[in-house]
Amino acid sequence: DDLGQPVRAALLGQGVEPLAQKLIAAGADKVYVVDDPTLAEYQSDAFVPAAEKVCREANPAIVLLGQTDIGRDLAPRLAFRLETAVAMDCLDLAISDGRLVMTRACYGGNANAQHTCKTMPQMATVRVKSQEPLAPDTSRQGEVSKVAADIDPSTVRTKITGRRKEEAEGIRLEDAEVIVGGGRGMGSVEGFQTLEELAGLMKGAVGATRAACDMGWYPIPKQIGLTGKVVSPTLYIA
Repeated sequence: DDLGQPVRAALLGQGVEPLAQKLIAAGADKVYVVDDPTLAEYQSDAFVPAAEKVCREANPAIVLLGQTDIGRDLAPRLAFRLETAVAMDCLDLAISDGRLVMTRACYGGNANAQHTCKTMPQMATVRVKSQEPLAPDTSRQGEVSKVAADIDPSTVRTKITGRRKEEAEGIRLEDAEVIVGGGRGMGSVEGFQTLEELAGLMKGAVGATRAACDMGWYPIPKQIGLTGKVVSPTLYIA
């Protein structure tokens, strides 16, 4: 709105076209749909060229992605294809003098830094839960544009041969309002059992550092940090 530009969204996957109206209700003026069997599951060899094709057609001034597992992989690859830069894990976005101002945490989260991008399009990934979503407006009207993927299956070099589902126990770290974290200082598996008792009393979840997970003291899916889960609790005890 600050730029006076329409909001466009890209929807990539298999069988995703029915979701376009949800994006319009959420604020998109136009939705580009790339619906193809090669996009059934995320693989960068397929998604990067498909996303690039949408960007070439739309020619946006700004490209935003979520700081999710997929976004962390897709964004830098897409930025390279578009010959631009990307600011990862942004906490806030604003427009100043027609440019995107991106706020990121620095010094271990003790300070924030603002960045602008000299290249086009301006790209950023946005930290999950850092922004409040608009209330859906089902009365909104928008345009849906289908884009052919044109992906040669032989160029998809990675194959998904199996999938192991993470066992859900207790509160998900991403959803927890209270997190009790531990690292190498816990000393053993037993130390984390104490943290679980504390987290249980506070109706929270337990997270661990990479060092603790690497030592086998706590499950890897409970890892917090750059190589683990991004969390935003109300209270964090470590």
